[in-house]
Amino acid sequence: MTEPLYCINHPTVETYLRCARCEAPICDKCAVQTEVGYICPACLNRQQRVFYADFRPIYYPLAAAIALPLALIAGWILPATGWFTIFLGPLAGTGIAEAARWAIRRRRGRYTWLVVAGAIVVGGLPRLLLSLVPLVVSAADPSLLTVGVWPLVWTGVYLFTAVGTAVARLR
Repeated sequence: MTEPLYCINHPTVETYLRCARCEAPICDKCAVQTEVGYICPACLNRQQRVFYADFRPIYYPLAAAIALPLALIAGWILPATGWFTIFLGPLAGTGIAEAARWAIRRRRGRYTWLVVAGAIVVGGLPRLLLSLVPLVVSAADPSLLTVGVWPLVWTGVYLFTAVGTAVARLR
């Protein structure tokens, strides 16, 4: 029978599990399941750094500079299409994400998805704020102006679908 080992990250935890890459003893709290078996967090970190090796911080503002104008255009036009927004929102999110990826030469950054998602949200804010104005005016004096909530709903649908698709593309 083999002696119990102790986790490299938790020295008081007994374990019989080893990392598939470096053979270090790891407990079930530290183990990360991959296609080749369980690996330790250090090996996982080394593996992920390979994907981001040639990414430079200047790519974040470049991705934002490409995504923001596209998001402003899409955020203004697409919610006005009504229920077509359900279909056009994901297409816009994909287009904006791919344009940003093209601009940064298909490099992978840890937070590129966050920069592009933020640009889409900022691009949708003018339409969102303008769709709130009739609701505020009609709440102050109902006889003054009566506008439905549909512009607000379609702007929300656009933002939800475009951001979700862009995040899924870039993450």
